[in-house]
This record gives sequence, structure tokens and C-alpha cells, in this order.
Amino acid sequence: MKTRQWYQARLAWAEMVEGRGIRHWEEGLFHSEDREAAFQRALKIGEGGPSGGEEESARRTRWVETRLAEVATLDCLGEELEEEPPEVHWVRLPATEKIAFDHKFEPANRVPPGAQ
Repeated sequence: MKTRQWYQARLAWAEMVEGRGIRHWEEGLFHSEDREAAFQRALKIGEGGPSGGEEESARRTRWVETRLAEVATLDCLGEELEEEPPEVHWVRLPATEKIAFDHKFEPANRVPPGAQ
């Protein structure tokens, strides 16, 4: 029986606002059996969150879409942590990249680098 490990994934969410780029990154911790299973789980979690709708500002109403761009990193943290988080724990961090609104992401086609 395999021991479950903690993995940390940084998911790049592209929050598109009529040509603007990514507004934030999402980072998460979760359990998984191995690296491949962790990658598949990160994709499933990330692809479960796409959304779209209108955003109102003082000047105008614009369409906003949030979609998974990539699993940017996937790191094994080992079996135990000093403080064990909930089963899945996410944190938002600022992003600096800009991506065109009509860009098509293919996160399943890019496996993040790291130790196997």
C-alpha cells in the first residue's frame, strides 16, 4: 500500500478582462498517491473552476472569464507537514504575466518540471 504524500501545486488561472491578463495565481496543497495522480488531481481541481460573466465598473460593463492556464508547479512535500492543512487548501497570489483574451490554454499538455 502506497503512503499518501502532500503535494503543492501552483495553478495559473487566467482571469481575462477584454484583453487583460491573469489577475492572480492559485496555490494549493492536497494529498495524492504519487506525482502522476497529483497532476491529474490538480487538473481536475483547476478545470472545475472556469467561470464567466459581466463585470461592472464606473466606466463600463466588461466580460470576464476565469480559466485554467496551466499547472505551473507540482512539488512533493513529503508525508508529514509541521501543521497539516485541510484536505485541499488554496491561497491567491498576484501574477505579473499578461495573456491575450482569445488565447487557448491546454494545461493537460504541459507537465510541470520537478522530481519524479
